[in-house]
Amino acid sequence: MSTSDLSPESAFWVYLNNVGIMHTGKPGFKHREKRPDLRVEYIHMGALLGYVVDIVVGAVMEMNKIDNVMKSRVIRALNKVVWIQNDLFARHYIGKVEVGTATPPPELTEGLTEGTKGNCPFSG
Repeated sequence: MSTSDLSPESAFWVYLNNVGIMHTGKPGFKHREKRPDLRVEYIHMGALLGYVVDIVVGAVMEMNKIDNVMKSRVIRALNKVVWIQNDLFARHYIGKVEVGTATPPPELTEGLTEGTKGNCPFSG
């Protein structure tokens, strides 16, 4: 896929956004109307993107017909698309979080005394 229009209204952006939506199990796609919800967890989507990057980078690096400059361009372009796709997945899986309302994970607060909160636990 090649496009010079990367605005949020472009067909490319809309497609990537719809891929993010359709794997959350949300209704609204004609091709899924008579089928059960399609829900793929965010962690598995990330694992899939990592696997795709690994396969494509390996294939590109093994190509002898293109020079290193072109290999670098292909890998950098792939990386950008994958990160955009990951951000769009996150947008639909995680949702909006208000600043200051997120609760820190328990492992960041468990077992810490008042004197050590915010400091390195290995500092003694």
